[in-house]
Amino acid sequence: MLKLWYRRPADGFPQSLPLGNGSLGAMVPGRPAHERVDLNVDTLWSGGPADHNDHDAAQHLGPLRRAVLHDRDHLRAEELAERMQGPDTQAYQPLGALLLDLGHDDEVAGYRRELDLAEALCSVTYSADGVRHTRELFVSAVAGVLVVRLTCDTPGALSFTARLESAHPGAEPGAMVSGRAPADVAFQATGPDAVRYAVDAGTGFAAALRIVPDDGTVIPEPETGGLRLTGATGATVLVAAATGFRGWDTEPAGPQAGPEAEVARLLDSAAEVPYDRLRAEHIADHRTLHDRTVLSLGHDRALDALPTDERLAAVRSGADDPGLTALFFAYGRYLLIASSRPGTQPTNLQGIWNTEVQPPWQSDWTTNINLQMNYWHAETTGLPECHEPLFDLITDLATAGRRTARAYYRCGGWTAHHNVDVWRSTNPVQGGPQWANWPMAGAWLCAHLWEHYRFTGDRAFLAERAWPVMREAAVFLLDFLVEDADGHLVTCPSTSPEHRFQVETPGGPALVATTAAVTMDLWLIDELFGNCLDAIDDLGLTDSLSDSLDSARRRLPPLPYRPGQPLAEWRHDAVPEDPGHRHLSHLYGLYPGDRVDAERTPELFAAARAALDLRLAHGGGGTGWSLAWVVALAARLGDSALAHESLRRLLADSTSDNLFDLHPPELFQIDGNFGATAAVAEMLLQSHTGELRLLPALPDAWPSGTVRGLRARGGVTVDLDWRHGRLSHARLHLPRPGRYRVRLPASDPLPAVTDDLSDSIETRWTALEGGFVLAEFTAKRATVHHVRC
Repeated sequence: MLKLWYRRPADGFPQSLPLGNGSLGAMVPGRPAHERVDLNVDTLWSGGPADHNDHDAAQHLGPLRRAVLHDRDHLRAEELAERMQGPDTQAYQPLGALLLDLGHDDEVAGYRRELDLAEALCSVTYSADGVRHTRELFVSAVAGVLVVRLTCDTPGALSFTARLESAHPGAEPGAMVSGRAPADVAFQATGPDAVRYAVDAGTGFAAALRIVPDDGTVIPEPETGGLRLTGATGATVLVAAATGFRGWDTEPAGPQAGPEAEVARLLDSAAEVPYDRLRAEHIADHRTLHDRTVLSLGHDRALDALPTDERLAAVRSGADDPGLTALFFAYGRYLLIASSRPGTQPTNLQGIWNTEVQPPWQSDWTTNINLQMNYWHAETTGLPECHEPLFDLITDLATAGRRTARAYYRCGGWTAHHNVDVWRSTNPVQGGPQWANWPMAGAWLCAHLWEHYRFTGDRAFLAERAWPVMREAAVFLLDFLVEDADGHLVTCPSTSPEHRFQVETPGGPALVATTAAVTMDLWLIDELFGNCLDAIDDLGLTDSLSDSLDSARRRLPPLPYRPGQPLAEWRHDAVPEDPGHRHLSHLYGLYPGDRVDAERTPELFAAARAALDLRLAHGGGGTGWSLAWVVALAARLGDSALAHESLRRLLADSTSDNLFDLHPPELFQIDGNFGATAAVAEMLLQSHTGELRLLPALPDAWPSGTVRGLRARGGVTVDLDWRHGRLSHARLHLPRPGRYRVRLPASDPLPAVTDDLSDSIETRWTALEGGFVLAEFTAKRATVHHVRC
């Protein structure tokens, strides 16, 4: 049963249930008598387009590099890095709320609210004053509106008032609200200048509602400005919203210059469609994506009779609940479907759900892990369409980031730093260099373009969308690299995201971040250059860049590890600020990268293992998203016990009652939800080495289960069944003829490999260490092949 359900209304945001169509978001607390559904639109942000680059910043680059590479004066480099910064990003905004007042007592009986992940429907049922009320809500991607269906079991007993209110000044509550988002929201500021509104600046917005009754009477209610329905048995409330956003580089329109007309158009269109058809079209659209991948972990079905918050409380007390884990996996997919659709903005730090004008971290796109983690599961769990908004963002950043590359580093190509907003700001923001002065976002984001190509084989996508952006990101890095005293090409300035190390100064120890060629930089550059060379080869191009990429790649410094020692985060000896730091950047090559493998790079594999152990021994994984990364790393290490325990910790320590991921101190941050789904997929199927690895990190706590529709690189879809901790059946949906390699848990006798006609396939078997075997066979046709144990 893929449902979150509860016996009581939500106390606030961390208990409310999310709905969305990629653009319009709604949070439903399920209050019986006085409902408040908070609303967001993905393009409603503070600020507007501007060039935030400091075009004098590059004058500090040479002195900074001398301080690091020649003087070893990291403190001086830190001071210079702070001069190479610009303003912070703008903030994602709430729109307002739909308010429903039903006029009955607050005391109700038989209460239940639920979110059906398979159908993307939220429902609330209860009895009040002897009348049974049912409320059903969804946000339709087909119709572009929020739909609220209210019914009761007693003819004529349904009456309510509906109105909208705005989160911003200037709009009175009513059946329509409109206004402007702030012209500026200063990050973490307080006082009267923290949020600034202007009459002729800021993105315009509008929202409107309409009641479509089955019976009864709808009249305006002057006291509230809303609409009043009386004497009905059923009715549908429609809500539409729009903004004046016209593109990242274009001044947004005000509310009267488009948004108000757009919401009227949406409501007119939706009101013509019967409720049953609105509902059916919404479910069909959602299930097209949802049903591609479904996981069952063979849990105790009796637990489905317990509310979600009670099951989560049991996990917090030490219980293990595989069914809740499977629900959490499905929830990560649901949230991506709800917050990222073709043509929308990418899902941000809070997806598309935010109620604060000054949200944590501006609710922006943080590109030193969080944005990327949001999309780790897009390809592996069959949601490539939901990946598209990220590709659109990367394309825009490649344009905006050219100015940043030139202004700060005198480089060609494009770059971006750790914070990005809807206006495609790419400059280093104000603050500590450990997060602000990190120019590697372009390299990491390009990995998503390449991965999409690896999964789909879409050569047109590679040629037209991915390659031009990847090439220019590589051009930036070729220009940015500088020779050190040993003749290596290094990045400088270079920081390991959000982590500092100690240096000795005349005044005592100090913490700094600015150095050269941190380990993560080496991973990202080697990966991007390698992917670019592969793209040139796959596309049959003749490109003068090839020789430069190959030469520069050979001149990168070696990774900082010695046999038997952990992989280091910095090239030089350094005492870390926090040995248990939440970021695991130096382990990028293990996951999400693919450069570390037990067979291909055994010493490096051992060094990565030791580095993760060291981090965890000092309390690593202190946030939800960090624990999700640990789960994925453990899966790549083949450590099923660590993966399972880290996933259990994520649920127990970093998850709210509505299963939202939490960042201390209990702030919603959606990346952990997405990262956990990706990590569970990685425990069950891996394909990063060119072979299919079935059940590579299956924990003892999941002795039986099934999964349908996991995706592997090369376009393979995989279905798995396992019993008693052993694979029983794998269905491999092979997209093309060719040679395939499949690694799976060993069994006696060896599995049988057959095609869709049940004909045996000649297979070469090789015994491997760790209780696995390797099957190699040739598929003569693009069809389903079976592996039965």
